[in-house]
Amino acid sequence: MSKPPTILEKIYAQRAQDVEIAKQTPGTTPADLERLLSMHLAPPLVPLVERLRRNPSNALSGSHEIPSPSLMAEIKRASPSKGAIALTTPVAQQALIYALAGASVISVLTEPHWFKGSLHDMLMVRQSISSIPDRPAVLRKEFILDEYQIAEARLHGADTVLLIVAMMNDELLTRLYKYSLSLGMEPLVEVNNADEMRRALAIGAKVIGVNNRNLHDFNVDMGTTSRLVDMVKDRDIILCALSGISAAQDVRTYKDQGVKAVLVGESLMRAKDTAAFIRELLDWPDLQRSGPKRGPIVKVSGVTSTDQAQKLVNAGASILGFNFDPTLAGSITIEQAQAIRTGFPRTTANPVPTPSQQPNAPWFPTHLDSILSQCTYQRPLLVGHFTTHASHTLAFILVAIAAASLDLVQFDGAIPTDWARFLPVPVIRRFSSPLPPQSKGVETVATTATTTAIIQGINDASQISRPGLHAVALVDLTVASGSTTVFIPSGKGNPSPEFVPSPALDKCFNLARKDRTTPQPSGDTLKGVEETKKLVAAAELGGKWPMPVLVTGGRERVEPEVIRGIGAWGVDIDAGASASGLEEYIKSLQ
Repeated sequence: MSKPPTILEKIYAQRAQDVEIAKQTPGTTPADLERLLSMHLAPPLVPLVERLRRNPSNALSGSHEIPSPSLMAEIKRASPSKGAIALTTPVAQQALIYALAGASVISVLTEPHWFKGSLHDMLMVRQSISSIPDRPAVLRKEFILDEYQIAEARLHGADTVLLIVAMMNDELLTRLYKYSLSLGMEPLVEVNNADEMRRALAIGAKVIGVNNRNLHDFNVDMGTTSRLVDMVKDRDIILCALSGISAAQDVRTYKDQGVKAVLVGESLMRAKDTAAFIRELLDWPDLQRSGPKRGPIVKVSGVTSTDQAQKLVNAGASILGFNFDPTLAGSITIEQAQAIRTGFPRTTANPVPTPSQQPNAPWFPTHLDSILSQCTYQRPLLVGHFTTHASHTLAFILVAIAAASLDLVQFDGAIPTDWARFLPVPVIRRFSSPLPPQSKGVETVATTATTTAIIQGINDASQISRPGLHAVALVDLTVASGSTTVFIPSGKGNPSPEFVPSPALDKCFNLARKDRTTPQPSGDTLKGVEETKKLVAAAELGGKWPMPVLVTGGRERVEPEVIRGIGAWGVDIDAGASASGLEEYIKSLQ
C-alpha cells in the first residue's frame, strides 16, 4: 500500500493544477504575461541583497555591517498547522506597519487553499509601501514550480520569490533560479538540511533561508538553522532563519551564530502592538525622524516684485508664490518671476540626509522634512501657481519651472493629478476643507468661469491624504467639501458680490477689510476647521504620523491659535488682499 501524500506533496499537486488553469485563462496566458513584462508594466524593483543589508541597527551609521539581523516580516492569514491566524487583518495596513517599523523584506503568502493568501494581497502590499522612500523588498512566499509563477510575481509587485529546494530537482531549480535573475529578482532559496544546502550553494544562491519547519510534516526544529550555519561561513551569502521565531532569545541565538536575517510571521500577525514587538524582538531602538522643528512656515501668494519679496522674507516668510494665471489678481509673467528669482541667489546649506540615513516615514512626513530642510537655504522657496487657464498646459508648467528656477509648483484648479509624475519639483495641491459626513451642500453662489474652474479642482477633500502625487496639501478653509458656498477671488481687484463669506469665519480670521457684508451663517467653514484638525490628528496608523497640511484663509488671515489648533505646519497668505500689516502678521507667527 502506497504512503499517503505529505502536506508538501498535496500543496504541490494543487498548485500545479492551479497554474495550468491560470495559463489557459484569457488575459493571463504565458504569452500575455510576457507581453506585459515587455511593456515594462511591472513596478520598479528593490534589490534583495542590498536591502537585507540595511535595517534600523545600521541605518543611521550607513555601515554595511549588520549589527542585528534584518527582519523579513510576513503577511500570513492561515497555515496548515495552525489554521486561521489573522483572516481579517488588512494586509496593506499591516505591511505599512512592518515597513515603518524597520522591516527589510515583507513576505506575502499567496497560496490560497491552505494559507488563504492571494496575488491580490501582494499587489496591495506593494502599493501600500510604494510611497516610502526606502521601502522593503516584497517577497512572494509561494510554492513555485513554474516560470509562470515568477512572471506573475514580478507583475504583481514582487522584488523576489521563494524557491523551495525540497520541491524540485536540480534541473528545475537551476532553471527557475536563472529565470528569476533574468527578471532582475534575486530569489530567496529555502533549504531544510545539509543536502539541500549543498544544492543551493551549487546554483550560486546569494540569499539562503533555512526553514526550521519540515514542509513534509510541518514539525518545527529551531536547531535546524544552527546545524547548517557552518556550511556558509566565510562565504558572501546572507543566511536567513525561517519559521518558529517568536522571542528575542531566538534572534540573539541566531545573531551569535552569524545569521543575517530572520523571517517572522505568526507572532507578528498576532502581536497587539506590532511595532513595539518588532523592537523587542530585534533589540532595535525606537528611532524617530530628526526633521527640522520650527514654528508655522509662512507662505505668501501673489508676490509681484523683488522689493515686496525681500520685505516678506525679512519679516519671516519662507515660501513665496507666483500667480501665473493672467485672469486673477496679482498675476505676473515668467519673465517677472525670473527677475524676482535673481534677487535670491542659490546658497549652500547643510546636506539633506538620504532616505537610508533616516527612519522610514509615510509619504507626506517624508516630503515635508525635505521641504523644511530646503528652507535652511538663505533664500525663500519659490512656488509657481497654476490653474485651469487655457495657457497652463504641462509644457507651460515645465517651461516656468526651468525658466524661473521654481522649487515647487501649486495646482489651484482642476489640473490632472497625474501631472505631478512628470514634474521635477514637488507639488502643492489646493483642496477644500473636509466636512463631517452628515454635512450637506448649500446654495451655489459662485458662478464666474474662473471661480468655477478653481472650485472643481479643490472640492474633493477625500483625496487630501492620497500619497504618491502631491507632496503638500493646502487646505482652503473658505471652501467646504460637499458645499458650493465659496469665498475665493474670481478676478482682479476686490471680491465680487458673488462671494458670500460666513460670520463663522469672522470668529476664526482677522478680517483685513471693514466693508464686508454679513450674510446668514452657514457654519460650514467652522466645521471645516474642526474636520481639518481631525484629519491632521488621525492621519496614518492611528495618529502616529500626523498629516502635515498647509492652511489658507483665502483673502483673510488665519489667526495663530487656529493654525496651532489644527496642527498645520504652515499658513498661506494672499499678499494682495492682506497688504496692510502683513509683515507684522508674519512676525507674529514666528
